[in-house]
Amino acid sequence: MKHILLILLVALTTGLSAQELLGREYWPDGTLRATRYAEGGRVHFITYHENGKVNAVGCFLNGRRDGVWKEYSQNGVLVAQAGFRNGERQGIWEFRSEADVPKGRLTYIGGVLAQGEEYDAVGMITAQRAY
Repeated sequence: MKHILLILLVALTTGLSAQELLGREYWPDGTLRATRYAEGGRVHFITYHENGKVNAVGCFLNGRRDGVWKEYSQNGVLVAQAGFRNGERQGIWEFRSEADVPKGRLTYIGGVLAQGEEYDAVGMITAQRAY
């Protein structure tokens, strides 16, 4: 049992030391509004709605957007997800309603919009276009 606790303590300490807190911002009522931290060469951020739920998550690499960015409604529903690589739009971008129904989808290849789809209120494709 002592060995398990020691391993857990070392793992937690190692994981925490790899992240450096860069700053926090607060809403006027004192609840957390945003936090930024560095991990390796990346700067991550998390912003929060006034109700305390996550608003957006993303990161920068060398001052440019990189990786998956997510945006949430005040109710905690994922309403947008987008990908970046070295500041360029990449991959599939998805947009959803607060009722968690698909609204649209964009596909980027090499930073260029390649395809788009639009959905109706029940999630059925109403328009599709290749660029």
